[in-house]
Amino acid sequence: MFVRFPAFAALSLLVSVASAQTVTPRGADATFDVATWNIEHFGNADAGFGPTDEALQLSNVEAVVSQSEIDLWAVQEIGSQDAWQELISQLQDDGYTGRLGPETSGSFQLRLGFIYDPSVVSVIGSRTILSTANFAGRAPFELQARVTVEGESRTVRFIALHADAGTSQRDYTNRTRGAERLKEYIDDRIARGESVVLLGDFNDLLTGSIRQSESQSPYAPIVADADYVSASLALEDAGIGTFCGSSTTCSGGSTIDHVVYTANFPVRLAEVARYDEVLTEVGIYTRTTSDHAPVLARFDLNRPVICDGCGEPLRTRLLPSAPNPFRGATNLRFVLEAASDVRLEVFDVLGRSVLEVEGSFGEGEHAVALEGAAWVPGAYVVRLRAGEVVRSAVIVRVE
Repeated sequence: MFVRFPAFAALSLLVSVASAQTVTPRGADATFDVATWNIEHFGNADAGFGPTDEALQLSNVEAVVSQSEIDLWAVQEIGSQDAWQELISQLQDDGYTGRLGPETSGSFQLRLGFIYDPSVVSVIGSRTILSTANFAGRAPFELQARVTVEGESRTVRFIALHADAGTSQRDYTNRTRGAERLKEYIDDRIARGESVVLLGDFNDLLTGSIRQSESQSPYAPIVADADYVSASLALEDAGIGTFCGSSTTCSGGSTIDHVVYTANFPVRLAEVARYDEVLTEVGIYTRTTSDHAPVLARFDLNRPVICDGCGEPLRTRLLPSAPNPFRGATNLRFVLEAASDVRLEVFDVLGRSVLEVEGSFGEGEHAVALEGAAWVPGAYVVRLRAGEVVRSAVIVRVE
């Protein structure tokens, strides 16, 4: 006798017989751990997109999240509400829950969402922010929450982003305008004393662009602003791609999945990395699960950064160059929280390096003299690298 199961029940049955994966955890009890993951057309195989085995994709995603020990995931490309509900139902047994954003207005109904451990992340509220214009119909999704780790608590706004994709002029323009609107929104939150963590598929680089005719990233104003910390810039600088395509090792792809947070977030960045274990431990990952690799960041809430010079530990950062703007010379100023090998670089608007300084510096404030009288007038990006910390700012040479 032929029995027809409802779609949701059939999905549950298939998942129950799918083979389980063992995935190495990357989170830790002592840190607040976040990750961003574009789960390629999750649950959308019936529409002809993403991995062809929906049950296997669901099983793999559940295995990764449940075993990761990561406290909060920002996820993109949720193509099926039924698959999402089944995923959250399974994850509840592992101590996770989630919030799914509204349907989008683009060509594909790909939603944004958050998956989190409620014992660490106490949600205050969630909502869509900004309009869908410039975001390919996928307006950013915001989650406001109180985060508590080992007795230390912070209130944070998390924003999940899935930017317009593609290399056309229109795509690039949409990403640029979308980034401008996001920055305006977050700048206002900074002015109110709020901390923000922006996670997602930015669909572009933080320096340069996947549109090869463009030398500047759509996110350049964010990267250059000292009020922001572009954590995943370290992956991009190291050539670690996050868009895998069909590459089983995720080699050769662009770094387009990012974690950026506001510098007023009173924590220390302990690690930023691609979640490489999923590439080897989840069977044929790019065919069964996603064409993007997750990107994770670990924050230490128990080593707070409040302000420099007010009794709290120093944080490594660039100080305003003096003078700026400058004509002939200026001083590149920075603070180190601990002794470190330092590399200072300056780039012109075409991304070409025009100055490199390397050396060992002690804890505290330092200044490096810059002679720029022969430089073409215009804006230049200063980048400071000290250990795993990367900071950027803009200087301007005038006639």
